[in-house]
Amino acid sequence: MTTASALDITAAATRLSWWRRWRRPTPQLPQAPTPDLRARRFLALAVACAQAASVTSVTTPVLLAGLFTLALALALREPPRHWAWRLALAVATVAAGVLVFSQYGKLFARDAGMALLFIFGPLKLVEARSSRDFMVVWSLGLMLYVTSFFENLGLAAALSVPLVVLIYVTALRLIDAPATTAGGRVNGNRLGQHVVAAAADLALGIPLAVMLFVLFPRATAPLWGRLDAQSARTGLSEEMQPGSIAKLILSRETAFRVEFDGARPPSSALYWRGPVLREFDGQGWRAGFEGLARGRGSIAPNAEDARAPAIDYVVTAERLDTRWLPTLEMPSALPRGPLIDATVFASDAQQIGMRQAPPGALQYRAQSRPSDHYAAAAPLAGSAEWRTGPRHWNPRSRAFATELATAYPDPRRRIGALLDHFRRERFFYTLNPPLYGSGDARATAIDDFLFGARRGFCEHYANATAFLLRVSGIPTRVVTGYLGGEYHPAGHLIVRQSDAHAWVEAWIDGDWWRIDPTAAVAPERIEQGLQQALPETERLLVAGSRWASWALLNNAWEEASFHYTKWILGFDRDRQRELLQELGLDRMNAFSAFGWMLLAITSSGALMTLAWWLWRRHRERQLDPWRRAWQALRKRLMAAGLDLPAYVTVGAAMRLAAARWPTHAARFAAFAKGYDDARFAERPGGTAPAALLAMMPRAGALRRDTKRTHAAV
Repeated sequence: MTTASALDITAAATRLSWWRRWRRPTPQLPQAPTPDLRARRFLALAVACAQAASVTSVTTPVLLAGLFTLALALALREPPRHWAWRLALAVATVAAGVLVFSQYGKLFARDAGMALLFIFGPLKLVEARSSRDFMVVWSLGLMLYVTSFFENLGLAAALSVPLVVLIYVTALRLIDAPATTAGGRVNGNRLGQHVVAAAADLALGIPLAVMLFVLFPRATAPLWGRLDAQSARTGLSEEMQPGSIAKLILSRETAFRVEFDGARPPSSALYWRGPVLREFDGQGWRAGFEGLARGRGSIAPNAEDARAPAIDYVVTAERLDTRWLPTLEMPSALPRGPLIDATVFASDAQQIGMRQAPPGALQYRAQSRPSDHYAAAAPLAGSAEWRTGPRHWNPRSRAFATELATAYPDPRRRIGALLDHFRRERFFYTLNPPLYGSGDARATAIDDFLFGARRGFCEHYANATAFLLRVSGIPTRVVTGYLGGEYHPAGHLIVRQSDAHAWVEAWIDGDWWRIDPTAAVAPERIEQGLQQALPETERLLVAGSRWASWALLNNAWEEASFHYTKWILGFDRDRQRELLQELGLDRMNAFSAFGWMLLAITSSGALMTLAWWLWRRHRERQLDPWRRAWQALRKRLMAAGLDLPAYVTVGAAMRLAAARWPTHAARFAAFAKGYDDARFAERPGGTAPAALLAMMPRAGALRRDTKRTHAAV
């Protein structure tokens, strides 16, 4: 036989084998059990929790689309199977992508991804019919809930975690539970049983999670709070327009908290320095790139200030919007902290900044010496500190500044005369000033304020003062930050967004001096706080968000929020080291830390196993003796290879066992009779269940009998 003939025969045999395989019927794989129908409704609850946590992170059209889809998923008892429904779902999927793209301008980004999850989760639930579909919905909902922490890391969000995790674990159990048993009966497990089991699973995992959180080695940054700078909101920014700070006054949100190591400084010294604004375009102020270009400076307190006692304090902030860290005027040393050690710097305006805005929760230790001035070189001619905007704008204010310069050649007396003008004339400190500088009125905004309504907030007075001094020949800057704060009964200072403030710095004879025109118009703002400086009709606007004057509850919530921020959001390398020092583990190295972590994991696992075993024993003790005996015998029979579903009665199980092992049929019949007599006879009696159970054959003996039977066959 030639080689070609052999190849032809081999090819023909191969084709014949493929033909036989094709003609052979494909074996039917066993169908996965249908999930519990209650899982659909419970998954809808889980997705609703995730949507509620992310409701502030999506736009209104996306919110309406997600809620409508969730309502549709709740209304449907079964997934639609008609081809028209499937086509409609495909169109809805494409429409959701188009909607998100129209709202965010992209599909592959953080905010756009959250919006897609907001809609796709309930949309997948509409068509879900199998365990795999339900698991996809479960994953989408859980991912949406986790991403909500990008926007909200507060205490209220943290308190919702146990409840939401319990809901998701219960939903997972419902997905895994079949809707019907092997005999076609409806699964009788109550929803409460699944919830209790999920709570037990959650309780067993808490000790391990706590140990890992405490002992896992920390990097230089906190574990929580990875945020984009664009989405952080402390309130202050590197720009200021008339009315921008007044909007922050209505917010009672906490900007940061401060713990002083020693005595508390007076209220008049609580100037928290933030962004310094140099560039003025005639209407608004900006930090500008010029200041950043020459912003590398050093902390250089004056000689007389260096002799003053220093104030040491720790600042804890949940989030910051700018790179500039709030510090008490004037800082005498660079702050220290794990996240800022390698990036912190001091600008020529005595600002403390970072190379980029912090990603989330931040904690640092700082030192300051109270002062209202600091030494610096004279600003260069033509620099940002001299510019006054278009020369034809605000002619009356320019004329007034020229008069001041002529009447008071000495800069100090000129500034004093301007402040006396604010005290003498009828200027009003208010949250509701007229709208200056809108439309064509931009050219006369400062004129309208100084010579018209004379009603404004701190940024209006700082804006007008800085402009007048620049026109009169004194270089100035506008400083934004916070003034004052509220001491909590626990001892720390709470600085809120409502404490936002703006003031002016003027360069005189080699020093930059703080000038606060608000102190001339409303001195109560400096000494007693914002509420005392406002008219009585506006004080309720600031205090209206307090918890209905429930001071005790409000203080407790503030205290809890502070410790949550300090020990959870800000649990960084230093906090971990401090906690381990209190536990006596401060001298351990990386290897010993790893060993302690493994020991903690092993110990917690052993404790959880012991707790589970004790719980099972407790449940078994609560059963009656006959039921305990039946459960023990059922385990033996199943271990020996007999399939006994949960719905099989004792009598049916004993008949199956007798048919499987005829040599022990008498014992199985005796157990069935004893069980039935104990349950249904008028006068129960006979052999005790423990004695009958002792007579039953062991699983090993039953397996050996099965092997002998097979060998004989």
